[in-house]
Amino acid sequence: MIHKSLPSFGGKGGGLNSFFPGTEAAGMCDLSLLESKGHLRSRDRRRQDRGMGGGKSDSLYKNRATKVHARSGGNPKTERRGRMEVLSVDLSNLLSSSSSRSQQEIAFKIKKAHNQTVHMQDHSEQLLRDYVFLQGAPFGSADFNPSIQPFPGLPLPSLSAKAWLDLSDAERLQQNNTAFSNLPEFLAAVKRQQDELNPTADDLHHQLKTSGLECLGLSNNLNSIMVSMGIVPGPAMPAEPPGLESAFFMKLTGYRVCHLYRDWVNRCHKDLTLLATKYPA
Repeated sequence: MIHKSLPSFGGKGGGLNSFFPGTEAAGMCDLSLLESKGHLRSRDRRRQDRGMGGGKSDSLYKNRATKVHARSGGNPKTERRGRMEVLSVDLSNLLSSSSSRSQQEIAFKIKKAHNQTVHMQDHSEQLLRDYVFLQGAPFGSADFNPSIQPFPGLPLPSLSAKAWLDLSDAERLQQNNTAFSNLPEFLAAVKRQQDELNPTADDLHHQLKTSGLECLGLSNNLNSIMVSMGIVPGPAMPAEPPGLESAFFMKLTGYRVCHLYRDWVNRCHKDLTLLATKYPA
């Protein structure tokens, strides 16, 4: 058996370069290149690990920034101004939409109260006719036309044309709200008087009670309109309804209350008709 000695891979003159002559320089270049590539791969892997979890948002941010940058031509001031313009447009649209909804809400409430006054006009006219008919002479006579006087808490609704036109929306609503807030007490006082004077007039008693409830409902609707318009209600005017007096005096005060009720319904209808033109549905 013949034994041949193989070249040594360990010594000075051995190794891979001695086994393959002429490859020493090339081997060193290849080895350094491999080491360099391995180092770059490790560095990239560490960077990816550190960026794990925020990569998606970073890419989205970069995409948005790229789009803004492209639109602005690379000018930082233009980029900031562009973002501010987008924000201002969105805020303007939001305020416009909110204002539109508020206008529609006010218009709806005005229409609701206006429709209520239409029904109350018929009821108040009927109440005054029935009241006068049941009081006997001189009520109902053609020449019996006593002046209508206000009560504490229930003023006269009549105004001159100029004074009525000069009223602000807040003043109109406040005056109507005061009247219809206090009218239920006055109508209840008239009912108590009629319980004494005409105890069997059930239909009249029912009308007086129903009219008081309608006034209360209209007052609530007027107050709701004021709140939607940002109008702060003024101080309440205390009501001082009439009490039980002599028969004729009670009939007279009841007549005046029913008359004021009808006149205030007509005034409120007129005020809401004007207000509806400023807030169309």
